[in-house]
Amino acid sequence: MTDDASSMSPGARLWALSWSVGLLLAVLWPILRDPPRDGFPLSNYPMFSRDRRSAEAEIPHVVGWSREGRHRPVPPELLGTAEVMQAHQTVHVAIRRGRASALCQSTAEHVRRDPAHADLEHLEVRTDTYDALTYFSGDTKPRATRIHARCSVEEGTPPVQEPER
Repeated sequence: MTDDASSMSPGARLWALSWSVGLLLAVLWPILRDPPRDGFPLSNYPMFSRDRRSAEAEIPHVVGWSREGRHRPVPPELLGTAEVMQAHQTVHVAIRRGRASALCQSTAEHVRRDPAHADLEHLEVRTDTYDALTYFSGDTKPRATRIHARCSVEEGTPPVQEPER
């Protein structure tokens, strides 16, 4: 018996052809998705194929405001971690679960104990939207801001604003 295609039964040939066509369609299928989506195991790599005139990035974070009106992001250590991505996820999850006010209060407790942040008067849990392409060209102002919670750093002071829903 030989191993060439002519020795295959018609059923085996049909199965092999069906399998080959199915595999080919599975590989080509992501190209046809509209809008493009990234997914495992097949992808059309939309992060590289999209129009890049604008690239919005939403950054959920905690921002501290000084008595003089200056503001700066609160470092990850005051959110309970030394890792930037863990801090990002902590804020993101708190916002998604409607716990931004509780996060604001717990962060205010950490800020009160940190002499390097003694100038901070209140905190905001917020999501800022930036254009990533213009940000690195010097335009660092957010395009949009959603404030989810505000709280005072002073002990015993109630939240300035309840979380948005």
